[in-house]
Amino acid sequence: MSTTPVAGNGLLFHDDFRDGFSTTGPNAAWHTQDVAGVAGGDGVAHTSALGLAVVPTGVNPRTGAPAFVSTTGQQADGGEGTRDHVKWTAMPTRTARSGLPGFDTPATGALVCTTTLAVTTHGTGDHPFGDAVTDARADPRLACGSMITADLETASIFGFFVTDTRVYANYERLRLPGTTYAAFTYAVPVAVRAPGDVDTLRITLDRARATVTWEVNGREVLSVDRIGHPVLDRAHLLLDHAGEPEDVSPRQLITGIGMFTLLDGAMDAEGTGLVRIDSAPSHYVNPRAGAPFPQKFLDERSLPAHRVWGQGVALNVRDVSVTTV
Repeated sequence: MSTTPVAGNGLLFHDDFRDGFSTTGPNAAWHTQDVAGVAGGDGVAHTSALGLAVVPTGVNPRTGAPAFVSTTGQQADGGEGTRDHVKWTAMPTRTARSGLPGFDTPATGALVCTTTLAVTTHGTGDHPFGDAVTDARADPRLACGSMITADLETASIFGFFVTDTRVYANYERLRLPGTTYAAFTYAVPVAVRAPGDVDTLRITLDRARATVTWEVNGREVLSVDRIGHPVLDRAHLLLDHAGEPEDVSPRQLITGIGMFTLLDGAMDAEGTGLVRIDSAPSHYVNPRAGAPFPQKFLDERSLPAHRVWGQGVALNVRDVSVTTV
């Protein structure tokens, strides 16, 4: 990874993919992570004058549409649990002064991460969950594209989940082994869209003010001023892992793009998830009621056919940029 000096206009990083999409070798501009069963991630990428296009490596045999093949079971069955969320991600090969991936957050001013992209989902309507899914084209749990902004040091994520018809603001703190802080995943519906619409998504972190803002197409749609605390409405909690809230002040952020499923998440009033993909004890609490109430799932065993059934995402990224202001 390489460090990035600040340009006179505050630009730290920009890629419109006109020079390709390099992920291997000493001069690679991007890093893609391995996922279950697929080295480099469950995605096939190519570039054109329109930017970067990524689709899953598989094909739905019935429709011919691109479909995910990567999946992993519960730890109790030898799987990787919540790693099933991740199908494909790519992040710039940049390193902050801390030595961690990302771009330094300025002591004054803000770090701004912007991505312009389009998303179309495939095969979500063939899900096996019946009436538990009320709108398969809107539900990010089945398949979604994503703009990611993350601090790996604090396991904090600020980004977006994008489906055929909705944009969700994602505010998250991941549960890492041995930690007891409040861990959670929010998906707040913030915009309506149509398949293939091009949307400009922006995350702004003002470290001095301890504030993160989410923007869609130039409009602020969400703001959080107590980073690390689950301060938003529980109605929008996909996942709750309990724990004690603590203040978070990211020293750096890495941006990125990705494709995900979020099958253990809850979107109903009762807080029921679709699939218990992680078997770690006490990993889940009910997102509506909170601790000590456990979360329930339609599928407690994480059957393979309930994790991948021919669904996929077509992700088209026009450009990615990081600036200081």
